[in-house]
Amino acid sequence: MKKRLFGLCILLLTVCAGSAFAEPATVTGSAPGMESVITATITIDNGEITAVELDVSGETSGIGDITGDALAQQVLDAQGAEIDGVSGATVTSDAVRAAVRSSLDAAAGNLGNGLLVPGTYTATAHGAKHDLTAEVDVTENEITDIRVTEANDSPFVSEAAIEKMPARMLEKQSVAVDAVTGATFTSAAIRNAVSDCLMQAGANLSDWSAQETVRQGQDVNVDVLVVGGGTSGLTAALAAKTDAALSDVDSGLNVMIVEANGYAGGNMAICGGYIASYFGTSLNEYTGNSIEADTLVSSLLELYPQYAEVLDGELMLRIAELTDDTLNGLMARGFYLTGSDAYVGESSRISKEGPTAYTSSSVIADPETGERSGDNGYDVYGGGAFFAETLTDIVNQAGVEIRYETRATDLVMDEGACIGVKVQDHETYYTVYAKKIILATGYAGFDQETIAAYLPEAYGNVVGAETAANQSFAQKQITALGGQVNDVHDPISDGHIILGYNTVLAHFGEERKLYNEMNGMLVNPKGLRFTDDSDRGHDTAMKVMEQGGKCYMIFDSTHEGVKYVDYLSENGLAWSAETLEDLADQIHVPAEALISTVGQYNADYEAGVDSVFHTSAKKMAPVEEAPYFAVQINAISTGGIDIAVFTDENMMVTLAKDGQPIENLYACGGAGSGSYFPLCNIGLGSHVVGCMASGVYAGNCVREALINQ
Repeated sequence: MKKRLFGLCILLLTVCAGSAFAEPATVTGSAPGMESVITATITIDNGEITAVELDVSGETSGIGDITGDALAQQVLDAQGAEIDGVSGATVTSDAVRAAVRSSLDAAAGNLGNGLLVPGTYTATAHGAKHDLTAEVDVTENEITDIRVTEANDSPFVSEAAIEKMPARMLEKQSVAVDAVTGATFTSAAIRNAVSDCLMQAGANLSDWSAQETVRQGQDVNVDVLVVGGGTSGLTAALAAKTDAALSDVDSGLNVMIVEANGYAGGNMAICGGYIASYFGTSLNEYTGNSIEADTLVSSLLELYPQYAEVLDGELMLRIAELTDDTLNGLMARGFYLTGSDAYVGESSRISKEGPTAYTSSSVIADPETGERSGDNGYDVYGGGAFFAETLTDIVNQAGVEIRYETRATDLVMDEGACIGVKVQDHETYYTVYAKKIILATGYAGFDQETIAAYLPEAYGNVVGAETAANQSFAQKQITALGGQVNDVHDPISDGHIILGYNTVLAHFGEERKLYNEMNGMLVNPKGLRFTDDSDRGHDTAMKVMEQGGKCYMIFDSTHEGVKYVDYLSENGLAWSAETLEDLADQIHVPAEALISTVGQYNADYEAGVDSVFHTSAKKMAPVEEAPYFAVQINAISTGGIDIAVFTDENMMVTLAKDGQPIENLYACGGAGSGSYFPLCNIGLGSHVVGCMASGVYAGNCVREALINQ
């Protein structure tokens, strides 16, 4: 079903009533898109749209910025703004509709005197997962208030956009303000809803689309700067500000975090929320299960002999020994984990002898109801959001300053020592000078520069779900200094590549059951099967990556997955048609190939033998009864790729393994995990506690070095 953001079908004959264009007239309108202001330049001749030029160059790379030609053709075909849009680029498509409407209003002379009709207006727009409603109060020439009255996107994450976007638009009197980083879809929904309200009030959006400019800001001096406010960055800052046990003391150091997102917590803010505990906590007492640090580390070293050259057993032990102090310290400061949250898990990534039991726990998602992340599936409505919120509160209460939406751009070097970091927020750019700097910017991401520098080209087909803000800052900076990176990712068995939907839905929520648990035929963009359909694990995800990063699950009206189609369709991931030919046209695969593939698949099902990939007939679902459905499934990564900078035993960054440390520069979490990555790769919750403890260790090293000075 088509999304109608502005709810108005514009027909050119209506728009141009009373205005006969004997000669071609060219008009331009604009509207804010996902990441930029989109302009629509339209030529009208004899009452018809004869040419359309769209500028979408500032939209999301590889998604919105490649839609211009297709959307322009849709405008020509529709002779107006009521277009289908491009699947996967909903926000950009909606902005084009608004820009075209603005152009046609200008052509028709319907822009009035530039004044608004005073009043209160309401509009709804689609956010990351659900619709969002906003109310806007206006006078003749001013927006006086903006209120988000209904929103159901990811908790904690969307709240950053709901808090900041109205204030920015009120201050700038513009809808073309920057989205809150990390909450871009909710931000875009707020902009679109406010834009709709303004147009209801008679506005030409071009008059309300002044763009922000970035200016030189005031430089800052601190004792400790942590770059990245994810799991490890938060605990690193807390340890630097307190002590090794994260006690309620103040080290006296001035500690700052700069975080690219509009919220802290990193990937954990939008994941299910599990934390492992190996020994020494109330969680272990509850389960009766413990693995001492030395036993754990020796088992891991034995399990990964292929990485003996890069693993640092001594560093692994120092980090593992801090896991109990880390969790106990956080719980003492109000982090809500209790024995009843714990359970015993099994993992084959501890010992080569086979699965080994360890203690993990699900984090409370709702402190009022006591709901845990495991109660409603491994999804964003689990404990991750509450984890991020409470950990952020703890760090704030300790006296650490967190500067959000502040992106690091360059290290500042002086004769081989790192003395600061250049940063930029949505208004200013400046330098933060620090005595000690900790890089906590995560694993390698999936931006184009990272792919080109460190990974095979096929990784460019992977959706970086949860990792949109991860641009491999630490890795790129060290490479630029002539250093090397510690690459321990395995393209054959890299468990980070899994099946999922997109950056918004990732692999969370009930709808993941469609591709995880339900039978169905998978085809590539050529309309051909490419794998055993019953395997929905890592191997298939890697094959999807090689097929261009996406595939389609095809099923018919009798399939149990039909119940998810409406929701997935709203997110640009599902299509339906009465014929296979029409379905093929909608998903842009060759119709002849899809029809042939379905025919062979159905025949094999009837014969009880899959003649192509030997899928068990019990795992097949024939495609026979219209309407037919297609759901797009992508290769995604929820954690980035294990490419890190080298560090020494004190977490100081080196340009190469066993090289000379760079003075004042440290790394933790994914950015520095290459020499201790098995600690973060055991099972649910191990990544969190491993990154937490590595952050504490880095913070300890920095604090002790400064105090000893």
